[in-house]
Amino acid sequence: MLPLRRCFANVASRQSECIVTKLARGVLAGDRSKLAEAITLVESQNPRKRVRAYELLEIILRHEVVQVTAARRPATEPKPRSFRIGLSGPPGAGKSTFLEVFGKFLTARGHRVAVLAVDPSSSFTGGSLLGDKTRMPELSRDSNAYIRPSPTGGTLGGVAQNTSEAVVLCEAAGYDIIFVETVGVGQSEYAVSDMVDMFVLLIPPAGGDELQGLKRGIVEMADLIVVSKADGDLMAPARRMQTEYKSALRVVRPHSDIWNPKVL
Repeated sequence: MLPLRRCFANVASRQSECIVTKLARGVLAGDRSKLAEAITLVESQNPRKRVRAYELLEIILRHEVVQVTAARRPATEPKPRSFRIGLSGPPGAGKSTFLEVFGKFLTARGHRVAVLAVDPSSSFTGGSLLGDKTRMPELSRDSNAYIRPSPTGGTLGGVAQNTSEAVVLCEAAGYDIIFVETVGVGQSEYAVSDMVDMFVLLIPPAGGDELQGLKRGIVEMADLIVVSKADGDLMAPARRMQTEYKSALRVVRPHSDIWNPKVL
């Protein structure tokens, strides 16, 4: 019986390697269905699927290293393959609507855009609505865009447990602009800032006064602050909010030596 068990184990192992290899090839070829399958795999908590996820990421990262090494020149550094943007803000700030418009703007100029939208999970059932995609109907139909809603699964900080791995997979699939849209957050939830090249904070016109800008936390981590919904009757409050945050940022120490946060 022991040799027979070993035989079945070897067959199962070879089948697993074949599945992971095909999945990796599909992701690297830019196949959106394979990318979705790969992200589902890395998000799984099943022990066997976790092993496959590690194998998949190892293949992807090995390929990335080979690509960077091949592109390196003695006198120049290789260009980054993607630009990562974290988008955060309080609930109702208009993050998904902003992504719908800005994402279409980017795809119209030849960029491939990936949106990783994180949705909160219920503390009672563990379920998640995953409804951000419904606010991006035009972008979701764009062949140069990919939108992936994911639950937090109880992870704090505004992102999901495997968001960073999903970013790596989107980059490998050829998306050169990657957005990470967090859940609606408070002042101390800015884990996404460590995953991205630029951290954008959206604030609605009624998002507080100058004192809110002086408070430490998510505001001092932002590279760019955007006052949303600045039209119609909200134009005047939005202008006032922009002025107050500009004033507040003058007394907040920048977290970077080469960039001063802007308020738009």
